[in-house]
Amino acid sequence: MATISPNNPPFPAYRGSDKGSFAWDSTVRRWPIILDNVIIDLEKAVEKSTDEAGRKEGKDILNAIVDLKNEMAADKALRPIADKEDDTADWNRHLANYFSGTTWFSGTWLFIECYMYRRLHELFRNTTCWRQYDPFNEQKLSTFKGSHNSVFDLARKMPTLIQPMTEEQQEIVYDELIQICLWGNATDLSLLTNMTEEDIKKLQAIEKDKLAEQKKRILVDDIEKLWEKIKTLKGGRVDFILDNSGFEVYVDLVLADWLLQSGKASKVVFNCKTIPWFVSDVMPKDLPILFDSCLDRKFFPGHENRSEEDFEALETLTKRWKSYVDDGKLIVREHKFWCYGLPYWYLKSEAPELFDELRQSDLLIFKGDLNFRKLLFDCDWPVTTPFKTAIGKEMGTEFTNIVSLRTNKADTIVGLRAGLKEELEKTATPLEWRCSGKYAVVQYNSCP
Repeated sequence: MATISPNNPPFPAYRGSDKGSFAWDSTVRRWPIILDNVIIDLEKAVEKSTDEAGRKEGKDILNAIVDLKNEMAADKALRPIADKEDDTADWNRHLANYFSGTTWFSGTWLFIECYMYRRLHELFRNTTCWRQYDPFNEQKLSTFKGSHNSVFDLARKMPTLIQPMTEEQQEIVYDELIQICLWGNATDLSLLTNMTEEDIKKLQAIEKDKLAEQKKRILVDDIEKLWEKIKTLKGGRVDFILDNSGFEVYVDLVLADWLLQSGKASKVVFNCKTIPWFVSDVMPKDLPILFDSCLDRKFFPGHENRSEEDFEALETLTKRWKSYVDDGKLIVREHKFWCYGLPYWYLKSEAPELFDELRQSDLLIFKGDLNFRKLLFDCDWPVTTPFKTAIGKEMGTEFTNIVSLRTNKADTIVGLRAGLKEELEKTATPLEWRCSGKYAVVQYNSCP
């Protein structure tokens, strides 16, 4: 058997060379659209700039993005990263060791997709005026504004959710919050090119009847197993490996708030990306922006029709979250490992200090589809493979308790009961149940 490596997973990898696959569609259609949207926003920013040097650099970046699109379409060989950032040597080592001679279509979909975002980042970091520019910032803010009804609805509910209650009542609250956290990540901006506004609203809805309906579409449901762990926590530590900004991280904050207020956690750690990543992923700078947005009474559309009670509820919530940061109860941090193109099977070898530090946590909550893909090596496992097996020996038996909250937006999946795949495909295409975001999994692994 060939040695397992990032370009040779335990089971066949998804690659852009597989015409008609979701990986192929991403390479030929979705990624160019994402880059086109960057061009549109950057053109506006360049136009607004009054600095002549900045305008010239901005136009150079725009031309380079077009070149990047053409390089992808022509299936050119991957070249080394050409900047001087903290992760440059690591990226180039991975390219040389695992992807030498690989092209945009022939490499694993996971690595190539990550590589595209790293190449985009390079274009900004090699400038003077645009080094700190987040090409996705406007899209993040716009999507958060579109969630205004759900934002205020949860803010009004929150005082009820954190009042003293019995364990049975806590379990009901927990069940609702976990599902909101799960389906909240259906607003992944990198997939908006596939989704109608109606789809987004449906996946983002938080009413109880919707949650009950959504639970039917959770194909692996370890929500009760996770509760058995969470209910035993007293002043513990819970880490979130974050995914999307905007409404998703807002509901992550709601869950973190509940964990702290209920006494189950005394510290929550938000693990963020170091660079603009997969359009909507959370960077540390996005949390203060979210807080400021929630405290700005004119930020959300329809603000003139909001009641004083609406504003006060959101302001109370946001100020409490800011106090958690100030008091060290909520730690917001980043690590370059999260922006590598490698599966999490390599966490211990590539970032041993991070692996050991995360082991101190009582529970890691991995949010979203990309984290799930990286946990599973993003390959075509037999669908009944146990989750513990698919995440690898080190993550499965030498780490800590983890749960993946994932709406299905890519092919890889494990943990299905025998026969479920066949049942699903009587009424849904493989693309629909694996990749549309209309189905989900909550998969938990306990680790002694």
